[in-house]
Amino acid sequence: MIPQSFIEEVQSRTDIADIIGGYIDLKRAGRNFKAVCPFHSEKTPSFMVSSQKQIFHCFGCGEGGGVFQFLVLMEKITFPEAVEMLAEKLGLTVPNEGGSNNKSKSVLYDVMTEGSNFFYNNLTASKNYPNIINYLNKRGIDNTTITKFKLGYVDDNNILLSYMRGKGVTLENLEKVSLVISKHNGFRDLFVNRIMFPIFDIRSRVVGFGARTIKAEPNSPKYINSIENSLYSKRDHLFGLNFAKEDISKEDSVIVVEGYLDMIIPYVNGIKNIVASLGTALTIEQTRLIKRYTSNVILSYDSDEPGRKATLRSIDLLVENDLKVKVVELPEGYDPDSLVIEKGKDCFLQRLNEKQDFFDYKLDSIKKNYDSKSIEGKSHIAKEMLTTIDKISSEIEKYEYIRKLASALNVKDEIMIDEYKILFSKKGSFYKKSYVSNLENDSSKERINSIKEPLSVTEKVILKSMLTNYNAFIVIKKNLKEEYFSSHLARKTVEFFFNHYPEGLKHSPSDLLGAVKDKEISSFISRIIMDEDIFLDKDVFKQSLLKLCKKGVEKIKVGLKEQIREAEGKGDKNKLKKLIMEFNRVNSEVRNG
Repeated sequence: MIPQSFIEEVQSRTDIADIIGGYIDLKRAGRNFKAVCPFHSEKTPSFMVSSQKQIFHCFGCGEGGGVFQFLVLMEKITFPEAVEMLAEKLGLTVPNEGGSNNKSKSVLYDVMTEGSNFFYNNLTASKNYPNIINYLNKRGIDNTTITKFKLGYVDDNNILLSYMRGKGVTLENLEKVSLVISKHNGFRDLFVNRIMFPIFDIRSRVVGFGARTIKAEPNSPKYINSIENSLYSKRDHLFGLNFAKEDISKEDSVIVVEGYLDMIIPYVNGIKNIVASLGTALTIEQTRLIKRYTSNVILSYDSDEPGRKATLRSIDLLVENDLKVKVVELPEGYDPDSLVIEKGKDCFLQRLNEKQDFFDYKLDSIKKNYDSKSIEGKSHIAKEMLTTIDKISSEIEKYEYIRKLASALNVKDEIMIDEYKILFSKKGSFYKKSYVSNLENDSSKERINSIKEPLSVTEKVILKSMLTNYNAFIVIKKNLKEEYFSSHLARKTVEFFFNHYPEGLKHSPSDLLGAVKDKEISSFISRIIMDEDIFLDKDVFKQSLLKLCKKGVEKIKVGLKEQIREAEGKGDKNKLKKLIMEFNRVNSEVRNG
């Protein structure tokens, strides 16, 4: 956990306009800056940045907050990652209240960077491996690409171990990051006679390596990866995501391929929204990474049998996680790397344009295993397809795919729906109970997220006073309750600060936002603070406080009256007595003002 004091220090040394100006074109508008919002499509700029208050807010889509919230939205990272990212820019080491884990990890990242630099320089600067350079050039990888992806090479003379020991790196740390392994006769380099592909996390830190041999050797796999460790778990990373993430967001789609070269070759040929899954089939962790940047996935695995099986496994995982899935079928014997090299970028682009919906791809694949005209074959196909369809969250889409399956198998719609109910009856009626529930949830989300949620002038004055003046905050907390406010977001924000106001926090907008991890609250705060139409002075504040207090008390009285009527109807004398006493107490407070 990052200490609040450190978060405040990072904020105090950062100008939000400088950070945001590094991403989008800001233009001066009075005391503030204005820009076209990077988070939604618009022609007229409604995105405002205040250097004075160190906040941003878009009056079009409602996104807003401080510098950390901007990075969370722009880089698709978590709040702690945003703090770490800014701290790194400032040359600060992030402390960890839980112990020395962060410091030790920082050392390991440095070890990996040093190792990566060694592999790269060994290939490019030593002039000892012209054959390796020629091999890469023939594979479509020029020197610019070698530099961009920091490709390297290592031979079999334990040269990495010798180099790193000479740099003072301990054997313990080298083993921790899987650069060396312990043998019965001592330590040796893990990677021998291989081209090195650094694996970066989304912050472009080296966390692992993929290593490819040039010529096949008995009992030696073509590719090996770093052994999993505290920095690297294959299931948590997508190769090339650090390079492709902006293009993925821009295109609102990602092409997922299998291997390192399958990603690199299309990328350097202009197809930028592409990543590799570091093996066959995706993992749930990789799926969550993808969802940070897009909801649209195009699978383009190898055309061989393992590639087809990986595609089918990935389809179910992606669909289950609410991603829209298309599949690219490549010519027999090709992968994205070889297709671009041998037939050109346009051939791959054509295949991308001819991509299939996941339903059609899976149905075609299953039909190859069964006779779709026989009763038994139809039953098998229906069961496998319905298993995937059941993973879809949208009840409308689910219903339409069931109808499409019925048509493909020449079965009546109602028969296929009955088959679905039999197979998945434990989940209840798929187009009644779940559909109504989803509609209710969607309605709730819309209500919560609505940027048009109405606020009275009185509430705006109270909220802005609370957020900009600590003395006003103390008075408000003493006299008001969160239920006095009419809007959901106002109540949620007031409740947060009433119950969780960080001790010793300076009362400035940027510091408040630095303490808030909730996206709804941070956007709401920026909306209130950036609203120049909210006029504040002592008289306005006092009048608003009294007005909201009386309005809130009246609201409580109405509720008490309803409970009193209910208690009278039920003849509950004890409850009635307590309610009347409470009503009289509240009424007395109103009269005494």
